[in-house]
Order: sequence, then structure tokens, then C-alpha cells
Amino acid sequence: MSQKKKIASISLDFDNKWAYLRAAGRDDWAEQSSYLPLAADRIVETLGELNLPLTVFIVGRDLADDQNIAAARSFDRLPNWEPANHSLNHLPWMHTMEPSEITAEIETTDQRIRDHLGRRPLGFRGPGFSCPDQVLRVLAKNDYVYDASIFPTSMAPIARAVFLMRTKLQGEQREKAKQLYGGFKSMRHPNRPFQRSVAGNDDRQATNLWEVPVTVLPFARTPIHFSYFTYLASFSTLAAKAYFSTALRLCRMTGTPPSLLLHPPDFMGREDDSDMAYFPAMNMARADKIAIVRWALKKYAESFDVRCMIDQVAALDPNIDRDSSLDTDHPAADAAIAAR
Repeated sequence: MSQKKKIASISLDFDNKWAYLRAAGRDDWAEQSSYLPLAADRIVETLGELNLPLTVFIVGRDLADDQNIAAARSFDRLPNWEPANHSLNHLPWMHTMEPSEITAEIETTDQRIRDHLGRRPLGFRGPGFSCPDQVLRVLAKNDYVYDASIFPTSMAPIARAVFLMRTKLQGEQREKAKQLYGGFKSMRHPNRPFQRSVAGNDDRQATNLWEVPVTVLPFARTPIHFSYFTYLASFSTLAAKAYFSTALRLCRMTGTPPSLLLHPPDFMGREDDSDMAYFPAMNMARADKIAIVRWALKKYAESFDVRCMIDQVAALDPNIDRDSSLDTDHPAADAAIAAR
């Protein structure tokens, strides 16, 4: 008798070109065109072929533009998907913000997702995995089910050093970036979904909030998200496949229910955008990169029961109503309900 597959999830940080160029210190970041429509089509095509669901972390700033709204709505073509909150302005240093700024970053994006997609986001991920306690308090106040901002990797200090070496950020923004990704203490976080108690503001009662970390390699705690995987593939396809296969095998052996992460550049190649040449694996040809991402997604689907993140959490907590994300009083909900 075959063993029942463990429930897993897959998510996409739907970051636009401007967010990457601003992080790189480009002064003209706000003037850049969007690649979200192009990326969304490729993502939907690839995951649709494999009948895979997806959780999409959306940046609120992009929902002020019609073509980006249409790109987000294109995920309705997938068999199942959920929109989630990725902040308003994708500033990867929420740990330096005032409480009122954090509230605006989360609640404005929340409202834009409701208005344009007819869905109530139930999950949040901080840009740059930045998630101070005040973020958790705002999520609890707004009845979010889970946060996904923990990246429990052993390589956080190295990733931060590489970022600071490559970016042209100066002054105050560079100082803020020195706290990105956390330190070695991030390794102390669990590598699987867990509950945490969030203290309320003033007299508000403490709330339980699920935490769904971005899964890392068991034991070594090195990244296994797709941008890291494709970066390895840019040097050796054979080594990248061996590493990914080992990661999935170790997750199964240790009973770790994985939650893996995609980014739009995972579906783009060197032919697509010279401005993104600095991003890992953007030296690969588009066809080669999409082919190896498709291989990894197929292997993931063969190894685990892949669902949206809210469904992964709901499988752990019978008190969670997954359908509470559907805003049935909003006209934009019709497509979302039909897709269900």
C-alpha cells in the first residue's frame, strides 16, 4: 500500500520589477514598466499544466494599475489559488517603521485585494522576511489566519552581506537594510508550520496566529526556494536537480511539510529584461529556466499533496474556515467563486 502524501504548499511573491530595482538602488525605479502580465501568463501556464494551486502574495502598490490588476486576476485560470498580503510598498525593513506606517502597509493592501479581487486575504508575508511584533499585532487585529515571514536559514547573514555588496542604496536606507533577513538566530525557528501567541494592543486578548515558514533544507538549513534552485542550475543542472531531490527526500524523512517559494524572475530569462541581469539565474535562457522549474514543480507534486497555504494550515487546524476569504458581497467575487 502506498504511503499517503504529506500536505505541502507553494507560494509566489508577486514582486514587480520596480521593487527589485529600488532594492538595487536604482533612482529610476518608479518609472519602470511592469513585467507582471508577462510573468503571470507564464506562471499560470506552467502551474496550470501541472494542475497545481498557488498562494500569491500581492503588493498593494501594483493594484493601483489596471494592467497589474488584470495580471493578478489571471490567476483565476488556475485550479485553485488564494491572494495574500505582501504589504503596500514592498519596503523590506518593516522592523524600522512606526506602528501607524505598519498598519497602513497592511490594511491598505488588504482593502485593495478585497476591492479588485473580491477576496479577503488570510495570510501575510513581510518583504525581505521582515516581520516585527507590531506586524503580528496588526494581522491578529484584522483576523488574519497565518503569517509566512519566517525564513529559518543558516545563510541569512551571508545573503544580507551579498545584498549590501550589490546594492547601490545609500544613507538611511542602507542602514535599514543592515537588518535584512535576520541573523543566525533565525535558525532557531521551526522549519514547519507552528502556532504563536500574539499579544494584543492595550486590553485586547492574546490571539493565536499560524506561522508558515519558507521551508529550508532539514539539518543544514540552506535555502531550497526556487530562486536559489535556479541559481544552482545556472552553474550545473545536474547538481541543482540532485540538491532539490535530496531536499524533498529529507523533508519526507523528517516529516517536514514543505512550503516552497516562487518569484516572477523564476519564469524569466536573459532574453526578457536586461535591467534584471543582476538577479540570480537571470543569465539563463528563458526556455532552459522554465524547463527546470517545471521539472522541479512536477517532482514536488509527485512527492507531496500540494495545496494553497490556507489549505495547508486548515488541514492542521479544524477551526479554520478556508472559504471565509470569499467576499460574497463584492461583485469581483463572482470569478473567484466560479473558480472554486
